[in-house]
Amino acid sequence: MDPIRWENIKEIETRPGVFRRVFTAGSLQVIRYRYAPGSVFEDHSHTEEQLTIGIEGELKFTIGGSTSTFGSGDLVHIPGGAHHSATNRSGSDAVTLNVYTPPKRGLMNG
Repeated sequence: MDPIRWENIKEIETRPGVFRRVFTAGSLQVIRYRYAPGSVFEDHSHTEEQLTIGIEGELKFTIGGSTSTFGSGDLVHIPGGAHHSATNRSGSDAVTLNVYTPPKRGLMNG
């Protein structure tokens, strides 16, 4: 089986300056988010459990009202139903990988 390259998965702008690439296989879903400088992923929640892994850059990450700096090599678990948001206040892109279980409905592979 040949590996799948993120560059070959279509990138979609979901919010101003926030871009995603989706890969779903069976009961696993991984979404690669890229946050342009100044972009905001507003406060939201969803029923799916989420694990976010910092790949590049730095974000201000808020979960349940608690805000911290989140960057490359960091991990955070977000339980289903927990409110969370992310803001890129830096001058460069930030990238995260987000694993969801079960997969978010309606998001198809790019």
